[in-house]
Amino acid sequence: MSDVPPTSEGSAAPPRSGRPQFRHAKPPPRRRWAWRGLGALVLVAVLLVVGVVGYGWYRYNQIGREDLALADTAGGAENFLIVGSDTRAVLEDGDDTSAFGRDESPPRSDTIMIARVDPSAKTIDLVSFPRDLWVPIMPSGDPNRINTAYNVTDGSGDGAQRLVDTIKADFDIDINHYVEIDFASFQGVIDAVGGLPMYFSTAVRDRQTGFHQYELGCRTLDGEQALALARARHLEYNTSRGWVEDPSSDLGRIARQQFVLRAMVDRAGDRFGGFDLKAVNDVISSVSDQLKVDTGLSFGDMTSLAKAFNGFDGDDIRSHTLPVYPYTTSGGAAVLKLDTAAAEDVLNVFRGLPPGTVSPSSVTVAVSNGSGAENQATDVTARLNALGYTASVAADATRTQTRTVVRYAPGLRAQADLVARQLTTGAELQEDTSLRSAKAPVVLVTGTDFTTVLDEPTAPTSSSSTTAPASSSSSSVTTERETVTTVNPNEVTEEVGYVDFVPPEGTTCG
Repeated sequence: MSDVPPTSEGSAAPPRSGRPQFRHAKPPPRRRWAWRGLGALVLVAVLLVVGVVGYGWYRYNQIGREDLALADTAGGAENFLIVGSDTRAVLEDGDDTSAFGRDESPPRSDTIMIARVDPSAKTIDLVSFPRDLWVPIMPSGDPNRINTAYNVTDGSGDGAQRLVDTIKADFDIDINHYVEIDFASFQGVIDAVGGLPMYFSTAVRDRQTGFHQYELGCRTLDGEQALALARARHLEYNTSRGWVEDPSSDLGRIARQQFVLRAMVDRAGDRFGGFDLKAVNDVISSVSDQLKVDTGLSFGDMTSLAKAFNGFDGDDIRSHTLPVYPYTTSGGAAVLKLDTAAAEDVLNVFRGLPPGTVSPSSVTVAVSNGSGAENQATDVTARLNALGYTASVAADATRTQTRTVVRYAPGLRAQADLVARQLTTGAELQEDTSLRSAKAPVVLVTGTDFTTVLDEPTAPTSSSSTTAPASSSSSSVTTERETVTTVNPNEVTEEVGYVDFVPPEGTTCG
């Protein structure tokens, strides 16, 4: 089909509101967020068949296995690492590869999600990791995009295990279970549920993945089209000014991918409401050959999970977005980096820690010698780095001081408090607005009272800044890069980029 949209009836038109397309799209009602990635990969593939146990056991034995070293499960909430592989190995001669792209590189994790599932509370928390997130890759610790951790051909071990280890090392999140699906399976699920009804207010395309939708209104995407849309990183939409590219790239792709997954779960729910065995068989057949789970996820575990979530209400879903910022590597690559201080409350959800808890990895601190003791700043810096802080040596204080002080940029009192509690003698906390743009927004100045750095910080007091924050929906945190808004972890976060596929009021697609 030509890249020029039709000009007759049904031709492309500007978006209904005429508003800028790079925006935070208001999320649909929370019920439509139900299950997202976990629902598409586990709920559809497993939970909908456990009502017919014998049949479920048969299909369970067709699912692939990954023998991984994972965190022990002690009951309660568990973290599922959900990976969408971009492997083309499943393609056969003659297959239409437009939705898969032209990349012949080794397989990588095109989608990375963590779902924290708490059966007793009947809640699910979800977070996605941008594929361009620049982090140390295990076991070498060399920095690279997080999706390269899955690359299984570089000789350093199994990609799934390396991704598990990378997430643990970089984010301190334990992974209890692993689920993987590839492009072909994703496409097969869409076709098995009868395609995805979506609404298009304007023509949309991505010439790299092969997605194009020029006809407006309610349209049903088949598996190939839905996959191409879910993978779109260079999405363009037509306006009165011509074609405009959504500049949000990978972040917009994540939002569109999650929209497609939600639509898939909605479609599956409509079709399988009565546990139609043939319909379920179509879906499971489309994924069982390419679906992989860890060897520790037994059929009994899956059955128990299904029973625990019987009657699950989508209002219990909580979606989270990692705060990131653009970064250019020394080699000139444009990537994303995590704003570690602003990300703490999101990561704490998946660590199983209370809101407000601060980890050493979120603290960037400069150490200044204010006591006059020889090499004290160097020794303290080395000790803090060994404990997980990002510490550096600063210039010595201009005069000797008796009391150890921790100065901090506005909004980072919790990080400063953690540093103070890491010291045997504690420290005085001082907010310092001059540190707003500093590379190290926390500064430790040792005094003559300084003795040692503890292996473990002392417990916070009742007045400590590490207690839960006030119950506002958001707050501003100033870092050395920019002012970032952090969102209450119990709130659904908004999507970035072009996700304008919800029909107008009074219109129903499907």
